[in-house]
Parts: sequence; structure tokens; C-alpha cells
Amino acid sequence: MPLQKVKPEFVLIILIAIIVFMSFKKMSGGSVRGTVTPPEAGLSAFLFSGKDTLNVNVVNGTFQFSNVNAGNYKLMIEAAPPYRNGIKDGVKVTDGQFTDAGQLELQK
Repeated sequence: MPLQKVKPEFVLIILIAIIVFMSFKKMSGGSVRGTVTPPEAGLSAFLFSGKDTLNVNVVNGTFQFSNVNAGNYKLMIEAAPPYRNGIKDGVKVTDGQFTDAGQLELQK
């Protein structure tokens, strides 16, 4: 039985269909971003909820969490001495959305 040659147009149509299908994939989670002042005082950022605890490093006074489950979180910034840790309640994350946690000023 001879093999049939696949037409390039058919391959192109299949690739386009795959790309279109994958582009409608629902995003999972949201993202949270914020800043810390003074920039050198922030070490790590933590997000806490009843079922999740996430942490990222603070780099040059900024932090960003990705793929965060939807819900309400408490944000804590771990500070370098002589600064004290900072806390912000009520950080709301929505699937597929960006949340700006704003600027957290750390106190001595």
C-alpha cells in the first residue's frame, strides 16, 4: 500500500487550529506586584491565606508573585534590621487579573 503525501496546506490548517484552540485556554491564577521603601530594607515578600503560603525575594525594592490562586491574602514584607516587618491585609487576587499591592513603607 503506497503512502500518501501530506499537503503543506493541510499541515498549516492543523497548526492554525491548534494555536487558536490553545489561545482560548483559561488563565489560572492572578499576579500580585508591589514595592518596598526604603528599597534596601525589603528581604522577602510573603502572601498568606487559609490554604496558601507563597514567598518571593524583594529585589531592588520590588516584588512580584505569579500564578496566585484567587482569594484574599495577607501580605508580609520581611525587613532587614533595623527595620520592622511590614504587613498589609486584604490583598484580593482574581484569576487572570493583576493586583497592585502598592508601596509598603517599612519603619525602624
